[in-house]
Amino acid sequence: MATGYYGKDISIQKEKLEEFIQNREQWAVLIPGYLHHELLNEKDMIWVFQGDFGIIQKAVKVELKVKKSTSHQVIFDLEGLSDPIDGDGSFEIKQNQDGSIQLIGNLTMKASGFLSAMMNPVLNNFVPPLVEQLVEEMAVKVVKE
Repeated sequence: MATGYYGKDISIQKEKLEEFIQNREQWAVLIPGYLHHELLNEKDMIWVFQGDFGIIQKAVKVELKVKKSTSHQVIFDLEGLSDPIDGDGSFEIKQNQDGSIQLIGNLTMKASGFLSAMMNPVLNNFVPPLVEQLVEEMAVKVVKE
């Protein structure tokens, strides 16, 4: 199972960051390789992005289903629509002991089916930098606004 976890300290008001993570359309466009997204309803959306899997590049389509959403946390499941890839993840805001704010991204993905033996090692190399890049882009975007 491929897992990415990344935290970034951000100099911003906590409320502004909370508002940002609740608006999935704002951070969907920041996914590395973003092609487009579609908001299905209040909790579900489809992401389409160009995945760079080493020697293979392809459009990947996943459905993000929000399981839980609070002011400081969004927890979701991912279901592969173009490929047999499933996973889950979250974005969470934590206040450090020194009063600074940290945005933490977490994502786990796993391939199934007959290509899983080939895809899971590729996902192991793909998911951690994806999470890091997305959290970094989210931090830049929220500070600029």
